[in-house]
Amino acid sequence: MRFLLLLAFLGKKFQKAARTDENFKKFLMGHECKIVVKTRDGKKGKRFIFENRTFSSDSNLDEFDAAMVWSDAATAFTAMKKGEDGITEAIQNHKVAIEGKLHSFTWFGAAITFVMS
Repeated sequence: MRFLLLLAFLGKKFQKAARTDENFKKFLMGHECKIVVKTRDGKKGKRFIFENRTFSSDSNLDEFDAAMVWSDAATAFTAMKKGEDGITEAIQNHKVAIEGKLHSFTWFGAAITFVMS
């Protein structure tokens, strides 16, 4: 449950920034991608959609440009709560896999940093 709440919170941060932050709107220019953050079993997750300088999200976990596939929800919550260091540690310990386009995943990391700072 905490994992889904974290993803909902992140979605709200993206949504607000896309509506109100001129710098984030500029950051979105030229970047169109669909990023999924989900558990390995596919039971929990969210898709973040960046298109036409806007943001939306949904629960379609099968169509994406890049995906963070976590071993389980508890691990995902703990690592994502720590931020970049937690995610890096999870990658090194094989607790998360990255699927799809690495460029899209890297851009998504920068987008998270943008809205969380």
